Amino acid sequence: MFKRGWLVKGILVMLLSSLLLLNNNVQANSLWNDNSESLFTDDKANEVGDLLTIIIQESTTASQQASTDASQSSQANVGAGTGILNFIRAFGVNQSDTNSATGTTSRSGSLDTKITVQIVEVLPNGNFKISGKKHITINNEKQEVEMTGIVRPTDITADNTIDSTYVADVTINYQGKGAIGDKQKPGIINRILDWFF
Repeated sequence: MFKRGWLVKGILVMLLSSLLLLNNNVQANSLWNDNSESLFTDDKANEVGDLLTIIIQESTTASQQASTDASQSSQANVGAGTGILNFIRAFGVNQSDTNSATGTTSRSGSLDTKITVQIVEVLPNGNFKISGKKHITINNEKQEVEMTGIVRPTDITADNTIDSTYVADVTINYQGKGAIGDKQKPGIINRILDWFF
């Protein structure tokens, strides 16, 4: 029995020693790394090359009105001559000038579309720089929408969309080419007259 007690103690000491020696080489790793997708949320754009859809609903209206009213009058009177200048008769001059002008200008436009853009840069503050183009041809009319801007990750919805009103430093270019677009341009005579006047 005495030998058995030493034997059990010896085995326990060896077992504990081997566990301590093995512990130095053991490293615990997580099953998920920091870049893996979350199990509880949808996949949202968060790095360069990821896509997100911008819902463009822009409308602008501007008007300006100016009017000017100006009037001026002057009067000069000369008395009759005396002495050797007595042949000069008295006379007077009246002058008046009135100027009136009115001008009005107004412009409005709206654009409703969706465009899928790509994250081209992740800024140091975590915001995303985006850029994208969309080309559409309908009945030989080519339309192109081009957009650039900066978005915050918190403004991106669960379905990877964002409203254009949440895009900072936004530039939206919309151009059309074709028969209808060509008819919108002034003719050569109008352009020449505009150049002179």
